[in-house]
Amino acid sequence: MPDAVALVPAGGLGVRFGADRPKQFLYLAGCPIIIHTLRRLAACPDISHIVVALPPAVQSVFDALVEKFPVEKTITVVAGGAERQASVRLALAAVPESASFVVVHDAVRPFATTELIAATIAAARAERAAVVGHPTTDTIKLVREGLAYETLPRSALYAVQTPQAFETALLRQAHARAVADQVTATDDAMLVERLGVPVRIVPGPRWNLKITHPDDLPLADFLWQHLGGKPI
Repeated sequence: MPDAVALVPAGGLGVRFGADRPKQFLYLAGCPIIIHTLRRLAACPDISHIVVALPPAVQSVFDALVEKFPVEKTITVVAGGAERQASVRLALAAVPESASFVVVHDAVRPFATTELIAATIAAARAERAAVVGHPTTDTIKLVREGLAYETLPRSALYAVQTPQAFETALLRQAHARAVADQVTATDDAMLVERLGVPVRIVPGPRWNLKITHPDDLPLADFLWQHLGGKPI
């Protein structure tokens, strides 16, 4: 039986992207980016249903898109927060107690495969928390006011993506602690790490692209065409 629920924080309005709509609603290969993402999650047999956190102002737009582009899993929509972390916390509140695991995945990361999602859930079953990532190939420097003052050891650095999977109770605890401590994190794994729980890295492809900037969209289109319209 499926024992995981997918959480998709899609609370951003995409103001910095410069488009006329939130970036998750932009089209890639004839379909909204968020629909591609939801269909990837829906195809994973470990996932029972999906919770999407959206700005209230665009929920009717999302409903119309799902009607036009069906997703083969039940979707629950909740109002998102001002920041990603708040959107995940609000989505987490809609997860039933019967769900043993949750999978957090970016709304604008449409290239994750069903196999990658399942592998991340399997790693979380074994070790409580897991994230997709890969070793960085770039040299990473700490910079202050435009000046580099330290180079970090590349051998120990990983670029982390989503999906990220966790025991449901563990992620609830991590978010509750973050609220109590007034801590803001860039991903959910960071909140779990604060509890002293190690997070397993699941090897993932570098082209598991998050569409963040305007020039990411033509790159995503190139990847889609290169793959013949199939997910990576």
